Amino acid sequence: MSVEPFRATLDREALDDLRERLGRSRLPTPDSRGWERGTPGAWLADLLADWRAFDTARFQSRLDRLTHLQARIDGQLVHLLHLPGRGPQPLPLLLTHGWPGSFCEYLDVLPLLTDPGAHGGDPADAFTVVVPSLPGFGFSAPPPPGGLTAAAVAALWHRLMADGLGYPRYAAHGSDLGAGVTAWLARSHPEAVAAIHLATPGLPAPPRPWTTAEQAHFTEIETWTGEEGGYAHLQATKPATLGVALHDSPAGLAAWIGEKVMAWSSTNNDGHPAFDRDLLLGTLSLYWSTGTITSSLQPYWAYRHTAGTALPAGDPSPVPTAVSVFGGERVPFPKPPRELAERYFQISAWHEHDRGGHFPAAAEPHLLAQTLREVFRPLRGRG
Repeated sequence: MSVEPFRATLDREALDDLRERLGRSRLPTPDSRGWERGTPGAWLADLLADWRAFDTARFQSRLDRLTHLQARIDGQLVHLLHLPGRGPQPLPLLLTHGWPGSFCEYLDVLPLLTDPGAHGGDPADAFTVVVPSLPGFGFSAPPPPGGLTAAAVAALWHRLMADGLGYPRYAAHGSDLGAGVTAWLARSHPEAVAAIHLATPGLPAPPRPWTTAEQAHFTEIETWTGEEGGYAHLQATKPATLGVALHDSPAGLAAWIGEKVMAWSSTNNDGHPAFDRDLLLGTLSLYWSTGTITSSLQPYWAYRHTAGTALPAGDPSPVPTAVSVFGGERVPFPKPPRELAERYFQISAWHEHDRGGHFPAAAEPHLLAQTLREVFRPLRGRG
């Protein structure tokens, strides 16, 4: 185990090549302005023009203002942000992102968590925040062939927190793939994980019998998967084939990620996605510069092809678990009922919101920050 300072630098040669490729993108003739069959050509053309004009130097400057570290954990190189809290006793908090995201999802919420006193909150609610990049994402090295399961990543995260950074007791939050990692972290290390918060977790179907709400939920899951789940099936079955197209074509990368960001985001009052355009362009630039789109698909393969990857039902982890169900997506996700979550977790708090979508840290940073302050406040000896 080693943890060292690291400069997270976007590869200049890769960015120069990107602009050249964007200038000669070959797009199909648009046949629709809607999203029913996927990314509309006119929308994609505008996104590619914005990407070509994107100020990557400004984005790099924003990254340079953060503290980046690189940890070597049992041979796996992991990039992470480490931001000390400003308060009397900051609580260590681990944040894990999902796909098609990155550590950049959390950039707007970080100051609200680390320095609540400067943002209208109580300094006693401060967190010292750790944001690792999943193996194969961004500046983290690729995982072994076949990828890593959520449980395997959770084992790395615990080594990072306890042995690498010296936090024997900590809290954790995750969304999307990060929710799965966080759930396994609590299950595998209840002696160290004081409490967790999950954002709209996906939960496996438990053995029957099901309640009426559970039956309705899994019926909705089946319908959603048939209409919207093609990406996950492809990523879980042929990630290398898909990866070639996305790794070689910025237009393909932008269409694949952009369509999911648009579908899974909630909207602002002006009707635009609550996922900032510059964040989308920065995320695309990160994937392209680091060449990690193919390796970012590996968790789907690992989940499908590794035995015992699903959480076991009927044996809840003893770790207090708060769940926030965020909504408002353009294409709504099926929302799990509380009784289903109670098969897997000791539910300490349950919130349902009509906004936030799939990327609540980016869409509603103040709401997420306030939620994390509240659900973890009992760990500080305060109600």
